[in-house]
Amino acid sequence: MVYSESKISFSGYGRPRDLGASERIFDAVEWLFVDGGYAGVTFGSVARRAGVGVKTIYRRFRNRDELILGTIEVRVGMPSFGNSGDTVEDLVSMLGAGGRASVQRYRVRFFAAVALESGRHPEFLMVLPRRFVWPLRRSLESVLVRAVRRGEVGDDVDLRVVIDLLMGFSGSRFWSGEDFDDVAVRISVGLVLRGVGYEVTFSERSGGVG
Repeated sequence: MVYSESKISFSGYGRPRDLGASERIFDAVEWLFVDGGYAGVTFGSVARRAGVGVKTIYRRFRNRDELILGTIEVRVGMPSFGNSGDTVEDLVSMLGAGGRASVQRYRVRFFAAVALESGRHPEFLMVLPRRFVWPLRRSLESVLVRAVRRGEVGDDVDLRVVIDLLMGFSGSRFWSGEDFDDVAVRISVGLVLRGVGYEVTFSERSGGVG
């Protein structure tokens, strides 16, 4: 079994003609993957559940790997990699849900299924970090490096540990099933940054960090 790392192509491969069909396909993949894992997601099973033709799916995705990964990316949402010059705002934009209340529900459903699937197909876990986790870590590092250059964070700080702490909040909230909105993320970011000497104002009540 091969898990592809090729770029998701649902928006550029072929000519998707019906955006409603795309939503039904994503809904079908979500249900089938959560219910039956990787093996449960086939072009035929997705087509039947979504009420579309197999060719409709092939116009959007080249293979099953892209179909699953593309659905996860759309439903969970890829973080925005901003460079606003504001360290706190850039970190919150990457680690938060971006105002999408549904993101947390999809995170729980998909990644609980991924955890179960990893026991049957350990190689599946090798794709997800390369696709989602490592790019996020590199982007967080770029924000922190800019903060070091601006003198906001000391140049003796181990940025890898800071990234672990920043990502650990979201991971803890995710696995415990608790919500984490952008206010909670902002509080977490503020606490971590204060721990490495970043001068911020912090209000637990309002979630304000500046």
